[in-house]
Amino acid sequence: MSERVDCYPDAGASKVRQRGCCWSPLDERNVPWCFFPTNHGYMVHSLQTPKPTELHVEMKRMASPSLFGGDIQELTLHAEMQTNNRLHFKIYDTKSTRFEVPHEHIPTVTSSPSSDISETLEIRNNPFGLIVRRKENKKVLFDTTMAPLVFADQYIQLSAKLPSHNIYGLGEHVHQTYRHDTNWRTWPIFTRDAFPNGVTLQPAPAVTYRTIGGVLDFYILFGDTPEDVVHEFLQLIGMPVIPAYWSLGFQLSRWNYGSLDEVKATVERNRAIGLPYDIQYTDIDYMEDKKDFTYDKEKFKDLPGFADYLHEKGQKYILILDPAIATSKRVGGAPYESYDRGTQQNAWVFESDGKTPLVGEVWPGETVFPDYTSQKCIDWWIDEYVRFSKEVKHDALWIVSGFSDILNNSGN
Repeated sequence: MSERVDCYPDAGASKVRQRGCCWSPLDERNVPWCFFPTNHGYMVHSLQTPKPTELHVEMKRMASPSLFGGDIQELTLHAEMQTNNRLHFKIYDTKSTRFEVPHEHIPTVTSSPSSDISETLEIRNNPFGLIVRRKENKKVLFDTTMAPLVFADQYIQLSAKLPSHNIYGLGEHVHQTYRHDTNWRTWPIFTRDAFPNGVTLQPAPAVTYRTIGGVLDFYILFGDTPEDVVHEFLQLIGMPVIPAYWSLGFQLSRWNYGSLDEVKATVERNRAIGLPYDIQYTDIDYMEDKKDFTYDKEKFKDLPGFADYLHEKGQKYILILDPAIATSKRVGGAPYESYDRGTQQNAWVFESDGKTPLVGEVWPGETVFPDYTSQKCIDWWIDEYVRFSKEVKHDALWIVSGFSDILNNSGN
């Protein structure tokens, strides 16, 4: 019962068997009544080892009912021991390219690990499954044979049995304890977003990942202790940035100061009572009509010199930039050059035709959205920021999304 994997994660499961799943009602509310049998998933038809440290698997979908349609018929698994303590494997569509999170900040592994991949990774053929073990004692760490792999155009699911209930992490959630409850708990992936992007923990103990796109890309670290795992993780992603010492001090931010005179009055009031705060912010009200890379030439006319004013007392200045860019003209009908230059460089997120900018509405009204995965957008953003930095001196930048903006504006 503890190893059942839900075959009907959407609401309204019933005994109707369109999905070819097993049906067994229980008194326990959280346990799936509709769960996978063994005749779903994929079958391996080719397995190669280009190197002793690498594995390449081709597989085809088994004939079985579909969960949501659009099933990918042929998949590829590529696995490699990148170091003696790190296994990387990726499962992806054999014939079509799908979106993948860019890995430009993860360095290419150049060392030659001495560990043979067969010491840590076993492939089961029918149905496909993979088992990851410690090479020293053969203890199983990650076993996907408990449930079939589901890989459709807009729905991907992978389940794995785990060696213990010591499960931590899963991103920005409000958890009551560091160690997670494995009694059929589901959490959205990484953020407080909506399902079906989620992780389900169950008593087996086991984990099920569900997502609506992309590929399955895993790194497994074999450290013996939490400290070892953290060290290996940092070897993979790089060391964290050491923040400026002053950035750890007291900081003051609020929405709607109204004018630079009011900001300065706030600074002077806190100086007068000896409050030791290091950083003063300005929110989007410093901008001209809430447009990025501008400032209000009337209410904040002296903003270019505000940083020097703070520096006289050893304080720092941080200003805000929002990611959305207004499409409207500036005051008096003047061109909004940041928008115009971005349009010329195709810096925006586009609709499915690849030509029409995706339009929404944020603080300044109608907006377009920079596509930060595009090098053209990156080049445009850097250029705009350099231009603005020369106009308004500041010490650091606060870039927000709409959600975090709401959270940060709640405090004074």
